[in-house]
Amino acid sequence: MAVQMVFPNYAVADIARATSFYEALGFAKNPVFSDEATSCVVVSDQVAIMLLEHAKFDEFLTGEQQRAPQGALENLLAMLLGSRDEVDAFASAGTGAGGTLSKPVEDNEWGMYGGQLTDPDGHIIDFFFMEAPQG
Repeated sequence: MAVQMVFPNYAVADIARATSFYEALGFAKNPVFSDEATSCVVVSDQVAIMLLEHAKFDEFLTGEQQRAPQGALENLLAMLLGSRDEVDAFASAGTGAGGTLSKPVEDNEWGMYGGQLTDPDGHIIDFFFMEAPQG
Protein backbone atom coordinates (compact mmCIF):
# COMPACT_ATOMS: atom_id res chain seq x y z
CA MET A 1 0.00 0.00 0.00
CA ALA A 2 1.28 3.46 -0.89
CA VAL A 3 -0.42 6.46 0.67
CA GLN A 4 -0.54 9.18 -1.95
CA MET A 5 -1.84 12.06 0.18
CA VAL A 6 -2.74 12.82 3.79
CA PHE A 7 -5.69 15.06 4.70
CA PRO A 8 -5.85 16.05 8.41
CA ASN A 9 -9.39 17.31 9.08
CA TYR A 10 -9.82 20.16 11.58
CA ALA A 11 -13.09 21.35 13.07
CA VAL A 12 -13.13 25.17 13.10
CA ALA A 13 -15.55 27.77 14.44
CA ASP A 14 -15.06 30.32 11.65
CA ILE A 15 -13.95 29.14 8.20
CA ALA A 16 -12.77 32.59 7.06
CA ARG A 17 -10.64 33.15 10.17
CA ALA A 18 -9.16 29.64 10.00
CA THR A 19 -8.40 29.96 6.28
CA SER A 20 -6.71 33.33 6.81
CA PHE A 21 -4.58 31.88 9.59
CA TYR A 22 -3.26 29.01 7.47
CA GLU A 23 -2.75 31.26 4.44
CA ALA A 24 -0.66 33.54 6.67
CA LEU A 25 1.57 30.52 7.35
CA GLY A 26 2.27 30.36 3.62
CA PHE A 27 -0.19 27.64 2.60
CA ALA A 28 -2.55 28.06 -0.37
CA LYS A 29 -6.29 27.45 -0.41
CA ASN A 30 -7.40 25.00 -3.10
CA PRO A 31 -10.72 26.45 -4.33
CA VAL A 32 -11.72 23.20 -6.06
CA PHE A 33 -12.16 21.48 -2.69
CA SER A 34 -13.43 24.51 -0.76
CA ASP A 35 -16.86 26.05 -0.21
CA GLU A 36 -18.62 28.28 2.34
CA ALA A 37 -18.08 25.73 5.14
CA THR A 38 -14.84 24.03 4.01
CA SER A 39 -11.32 25.12 3.06
CA CYS A 40 -8.72 22.80 1.63
CA VAL A 41 -5.35 24.28 2.58
CA VAL A 42 -2.44 22.81 0.62
CA VAL A 43 0.66 22.22 2.74
CA SER A 44 2.61 20.19 0.14
CA ASP A 45 2.04 17.84 -2.77
CA GLN A 46 1.26 15.09 -0.24
CA VAL A 47 -0.56 16.97 2.56
CA ALA A 48 -3.65 19.19 2.57
CA ILE A 49 -5.41 20.30 5.75
CA MET A 50 -9.19 20.25 5.50
CA LEU A 51 -10.73 23.03 7.58
CA LEU A 52 -14.38 22.22 8.28
CA GLU A 53 -16.85 24.40 10.16
CA HIS A 54 -18.28 22.50 13.11
CA ALA A 55 -21.55 21.41 11.44
CA LYS A 56 -19.69 20.24 8.33
CA PHE A 57 -17.11 18.35 10.42
CA ASP A 58 -19.93 16.67 12.35
CA GLU A 59 -21.35 15.28 9.07
CA PHE A 60 -18.32 12.95 8.90
CA LEU A 61 -18.96 11.45 12.34
CA THR A 62 -21.01 8.29 12.76
CA GLY A 63 -22.91 6.65 15.60
CA GLU A 64 -21.87 7.94 19.01
CA GLN A 65 -18.78 9.78 17.74
CA GLN A 66 -18.54 13.41 18.80
CA ARG A 67 -16.20 16.24 17.96
CA ALA A 68 -13.74 16.97 20.76
CA PRO A 69 -14.77 20.03 22.78
CA GLN A 70 -12.71 23.23 22.51
CA GLY A 71 -9.55 22.74 24.52
CA ALA A 72 -9.47 18.94 24.17
CA LEU A 73 -6.51 17.64 22.18
CA GLU A 74 -7.60 15.99 18.92
CA ASN A 75 -4.20 15.57 17.33
CA LEU A 76 -0.75 17.06 17.15
CA LEU A 77 0.56 17.90 13.68
CA ALA A 78 4.35 18.05 13.30
CA MET A 79 6.02 19.87 10.40
CA LEU A 80 9.68 19.60 9.44
CA LEU A 81 10.79 22.92 7.92
CA GLY A 82 13.83 23.63 5.75
CA SER A 83 15.91 25.95 7.95
CA ARG A 84 16.15 27.81 11.24
CA ASP A 85 15.08 30.97 9.38
CA GLU A 86 11.93 29.18 8.17
CA VAL A 87 11.17 28.19 11.77
CA ASP A 88 11.47 31.81 12.89
CA ALA A 89 9.33 33.03 9.97
CA PHE A 90 6.68 30.36 10.68
CA ALA A 91 6.47 31.43 14.33
CA SER A 92 6.19 35.09 13.37
CA ALA A 93 3.53 34.44 10.72
CA GLY A 94 1.50 32.25 13.06
CA THR A 95 1.47 34.66 15.98
CA GLY A 96 0.83 37.57 13.62
CA ALA A 97 -2.25 35.76 12.28
CA GLY A 98 -3.81 35.14 15.69
CA GLY A 99 -2.07 31.97 16.83
CA THR A 100 -0.15 31.59 20.06
CA LEU A 101 3.20 29.99 20.78
CA SER A 102 2.35 27.16 23.17
CA LYS A 103 6.08 26.31 23.33
CA PRO A 104 8.74 28.91 22.59
CA VAL A 105 11.08 28.55 19.64
CA GLU A 106 14.30 27.06 20.97
CA ASP A 107 16.92 24.36 20.52
CA ASN A 108 16.14 21.03 22.15
CA GLU A 109 18.14 18.01 23.25
CA TRP A 110 17.49 16.04 20.03
CA GLY A 111 19.27 18.58 17.83
CA MET A 112 16.07 20.20 16.66
CA TYR A 113 15.24 23.89 16.60
CA GLY A 114 11.56 24.70 16.78
CA GLY A 115 8.47 25.50 18.76
CA GLN A 116 4.78 24.79 19.02
CA LEU A 117 1.99 26.93 17.62
CA THR A 118 -1.68 26.77 18.58
CA ASP A 119 -4.13 28.05 15.97
CA PRO A 120 -7.23 30.13 16.90
CA ASP A 121 -9.33 26.94 17.17
CA GLY A 122 -6.89 25.16 19.50
CA HIS A 123 -5.19 22.87 16.95
CA ILE A 124 -1.51 22.36 17.70
CA ILE A 125 1.36 22.42 15.23
CA ASP A 126 4.87 21.39 16.26
CA PHE A 127 7.28 22.98 13.78
CA PHE A 128 10.99 22.40 13.67
CA PHE A 129 14.20 22.21 11.70
CA MET A 130 16.74 19.44 12.15
CA GLU A 131 20.17 19.17 10.57
CA ALA A 132 20.72 15.97 8.61
CA PRO A 133 22.59 13.47 10.80
CA GLN A 134 26.31 13.32 10.10
CA GLY A 135 27.77 9.91 9.63
